[in-house]
Amino acid sequence: MIQPPSKARDSGDIDSIDREIIQLLQLDGRMALTRIAQHLNLPETTVRYRVQRLIQQEIIRIIAWPNPEKTGKPHFLIVWFDVENTQVDAVAEQLSQMDEVQFLAIMAAGRFNIIADIYFKDHADLIDFFNRIQQIPGIQHYESHLVLKLLKAQYNYVLNS
Repeated sequence: MIQPPSKARDSGDIDSIDREIIQLLQLDGRMALTRIAQHLNLPETTVRYRVQRLIQQEIIRIIAWPNPEKTGKPHFLIVWFDVENTQVDAVAEQLSQMDEVQFLAIMAAGRFNIIADIYFKDHADLIDFFNRIQQIPGIQHYESHLVLKLLKAQYNYVLNS
């Protein structure tokens, strides 16, 4: 019988069983633990313990990912921001508080130092967003690009062995 891992394990330390559990949950985040246990030929209690540990140690998150087209925000914009170096964290914090901003990253190199993915309902929604970002101190310049067709929005990270 496979024993649950020791609680003394490093939170970033995952073994091959954890990897297999994660891969199955990537395919279907609603997969029943009994089904995972059957697939891996493990006791359900072992799988339950491991999934709880992976969640508690913030190694995985199981979330519902709404479809923007079906939830009222069908339009997608990518915005690159050129921000004063001393204001990057403050600008990023303000942008992160906006409901339209669904992805936000600070970049280390290149012409721009912040990138954001924006979802919006219509042109009025977009104009409102642009009016609000013009009020944020530290933004020197920004470029935006409307996404006409999103071909892939999937984060299936490959886990190293």
